[in-house]
Amino acid sequence: MAQVPLELRVSLREGSVFYFQERKLTSAEPHYHIVVNDPLSQQVLLLTVVSSKIDKVKYRRRDCPRTLVEFGPVELPKILKEPSIVDCNDLTKIPLHEFCERWERKEIQAFPEDLPVPLRIALRAAIHASEILSDEIKALVAKS
Repeated sequence: MAQVPLELRVSLREGSVFYFQERKLTSAEPHYHIVVNDPLSQQVLLLTVVSSKIDKVKYRRRDCPRTLVEFGPVELPKILKEPSIVDCNDLTKIPLHEFCERWERKEIQAFPEDLPVPLRIALRAAIHASEILSDEIKALVAKS
């Protein structure tokens, strides 16, 4: 079981928002990421990527709009500066020990504000509506 630093442990839960550069993304820029599972008990983080390129994401997923969730500064006023979207067909999976290592290297920024519950429920529903994600991944995410 991964040793989780106390300052990370208190902020690591479903709905937590983090800001970091993810090597698996095509963009080298850091992005906001939202935890969509229970990482402490599951020893893995499932994260969505928040994008401000709403039209581009909608076009790419035009055949499966039920898997997209939009929100913005109204819902996360201390974090987001513009309307954003999450594509719930594309989750990032990071083992907890790797996330902790990156945290200790100061590669990850946390925020005290969590995603509001109604939006967490919307993300769960969108994830379970995905025809792209595996059942194994969906099983790590609570049903609404």
